[in-house]
Amino acid sequence: MRFSPLFRYANSLWLFFALYFLTQYRPVRVKRNGVISILSVERLCAILGVGLVFFPRLHLSILARPFHTSSAIATAGFVLVVLGLAFAAWARDVLGRNWSGRVIIQDSHQLITSGPYAYVRHPLYTGIIAGIAGMVLLVGDLGALTGFFFALAFTLLKAAREERLLEAEFGPAYAAYRERTGALLPRLAHV
Repeated sequence: MRFSPLFRYANSLWLFFALYFLTQYRPVRVKRNGVISILSVERLCAILGVGLVFFPRLHLSILARPFHTSSAIATAGFVLVVLGLAFAAWARDVLGRNWSGRVIIQDSHQLITSGPYAYVRHPLYTGIIAGIAGMVLLVGDLGALTGFFFALAFTLLKAAREERLLEAEFGPAYAAYRERTGALLPRLAHV
């Protein structure tokens, strides 16, 4: 069951997803910057999360211990990867020229509140976290599960950094938007 064809297919989807983002790259003019140290907890969480989720052959000892051996759960994980990456790609498309891989405010930056942003403030992160959760179900071991929590911590830290920058830029408009939407999941009262 371990490293099934679904795992390889899911890795291919992540590769296409990364290539899609690379093709969308363009230089931007930075108005405000949310810089962090190269040796930050946020970056450490990103490295550990990616390493543990996407490189399960490196899992040793207790990290290699399976938490499930079900092909049905692995299949559900693959579906979650597909749905998560599709949702993240949609969020990226809606952001358009406002997207940057870094936490910045660009010249002529706009507050996007349509599409998936009408429900959550960070739908791109929601999709990526869902895709990572799917990978965890595909791998099915404690190392990948541990990696998920590092990836989630990274996402929450980066989202909080973005929130501070967006609130500084858009003030009351962002505060009102924040009040009616969830960060990674929709607010139940607004669904």
